Amino acid sequence: MKHFGICELSVLPVRKNPHSTNELVTQLLYGEIFYIIEKREKWSKISNYYDKYEGWANNAQIKFINKKKFNSIKSNNSIYCIDISGYIIDKNNEKTLTPIGSLVSSCDQLKSKYTGKSSVSTKSNIIKTAKQYLNSPYLWGGRISFGIDCSGFSQIVYKINGIKIKRDAGEQANEGKITSIKNLKAGDLAFFGKTNKKVTHVGIMINKNEIIHAFGKIRIDKVNNKGIVNSETKKLTHKLLGFRSY
Repeated sequence: MKHFGICELSVLPVRKNPHSTNELVTQLLYGEIFYIIEKREKWSKISNYYDKYEGWANNAQIKFINKKKFNSIKSNNSIYCIDISGYIIDKNNEKTLTPIGSLVSSCDQLKSKYTGKSSVSTKSNIIKTAKQYLNSPYLWGGRISFGIDCSGFSQIVYKINGIKIKRDAGEQANEGKITSIKNLKAGDLAFFGKTNKKVTHVGIMINKNEIIHAFGKIRIDKVNNKGIVNSETKKLTHKLLGFRSY
């Protein structure tokens, strides 16, 4: 029998192993649903419904739901929080902040009410969405504006705008279609690494010369045929491997 869960907190940390001091591999945002692969006394191994990404979550932070609720949320049109001040009020009249990208269409199943701007996913506002994260600090495994990594950034921005991609940069580099600087469109992804075989970084192209990406923080830098040039130090920070369009 399959078991299911939903994130009813602002953010749910997901770790590599079942311990609170272990590596953060990703985060789930309010309203996101997941499969329970293995349930232990204090921890459960989960698989995010959206991208099948696996890790361990603390049972005290999981709201377990039945298959009917899971399927209801799964079949709804996805509506996302796009408001930095968005929040929900639950059935106990308690307030919970909802990060940008939270699946607020889940509110009905959680008996909550969302207040703030929301958006049905479209493909037209990738750069506008990306710029909402400017100056957000880098955090390995993060997917929110208070801490986010490079591939979490590209994934959540694309998700809000109706494009489904994997969680990690290396996986994202195998999706979509290869494109060139000549045919590049705003919102295409650029990939970087130390060798041609290993992708270690990803960013969102604003135009043919600029990129928005997570490096210390979400920032805008220049791009040339060699890679990313830091706008402050003028030094090359990442070696260019290629571009993808989705």
